[in-house]
Amino acid sequence: MNILADENIPQVKEAFSNFGEVRLSHGRHITGEMLRDTDVLIVRSITDVNRNLLDGSNIKFVGTATIGTDHIDKEYLRSRVIYFADAAGCNSYSVAEYVIRAVAKIFTEEKKSFVGKTFGIVGYGNIGTKVAVFARALGFETVINDPPLERKLGKENFRSLSDALQCDVVTFHVPLNKSGIDKTVHLLNEKNIAEIKSGALLINTSRGPVIKNSVLKKRLLENRNIRTVLDVWENEPVIDTELLGLVDIASAHIAGYSLEGKLNGTLFIYNKFCGFMNCKPEWKPDYPQIEEPEIAPDKIDGLEELIDEITGKVYDISLDTELIKKIIAINPEERGRQFDQLRKTYRIRREFNNYSVKSKDLNNTMANVLTTLRFRLT
Repeated sequence: MNILADENIPQVKEAFSNFGEVRLSHGRHITGEMLRDTDVLIVRSITDVNRNLLDGSNIKFVGTATIGTDHIDKEYLRSRVIYFADAAGCNSYSVAEYVIRAVAKIFTEEKKSFVGKTFGIVGYGNIGTKVAVFARALGFETVINDPPLERKLGKENFRSLSDALQCDVVTFHVPLNKSGIDKTVHLLNEKNIAEIKSGALLINTSRGPVIKNSVLKKRLLENRNIRTVLDVWENEPVIDTELLGLVDIASAHIAGYSLEGKLNGTLFIYNKFCGFMNCKPEWKPDYPQIEEPEIAPDKIDGLEELIDEITGKVYDISLDTELIKKIIAINPEERGRQFDQLRKTYRIRREFNNYSVKSKDLNNTMANVLTTLRFRLT
């Protein structure tokens, strides 16, 4: 078979080489001409897969190694009887850990306690549910907004978007729906951004257009009285550098870029392709050994400081902010290329469950929080 895959999908060649020739391409450079004699296409979110790309091709299988599918014209694939597979859930722990790392850093900087604060979670799918478990373990009261699930399960455990926006932490984990009753484009906009209260922490790791970037920028320019964490941006890779300069923690759409999250994306698509081919899966991802898997806290002054220190030793989120903010100073024509380069050359980041924490001096609350965050205790 002839297989074309995004060059930034890790170990994709190793996974699929038994099925035929695997060619690699930059995801933004895949063209219809390249697909004329191709049977299988494996992409990420930066490749729009639609009639314009596939018309005239013999593609039989399309896979995206991502949780989002807004870049895929699924109706067109159905009309062509092209099998489609996504990797929903592959990097959910990676994104949830990014959120908790950001919260711990900001709350420690501001000397705020987790306990007694509210945590608004907009979107309660693979990621939102994990964020909720982590947040509750830290001591937050969670406020969940998810209209599709509310219609399915009833109102008992769900609150309005307005309720979620008025929390101490507001985090978005919704798909990008461009129309319909559950439209999420500009879910946060000029009509409701004032509901984000002074002192709140706003986080977006879902899709850039979920927050109307121009409205958020206006709010920050007029009164920078909220903290902001943006991993996703409108118009990627050519993002608003003025907004970038105003954000407290920023990154280049890499919240889900733990090594486990990325390799799970490859594995999920590989397993679904094996199902499509009616053959037994044999390939498994290759994970490098971690050099220093044990963490000994330097000091144990309180829960917030402990979680900040331990998660910071696993994941230096400040480095991601430092790297993306360098885009501000470069030639505007080069900014989009540099945004993509940050994603392509992203360092290896491992998930919390790969690390153990020396627990001799921890109290029961601290130990329970760490185990809920999937750290091992020694």
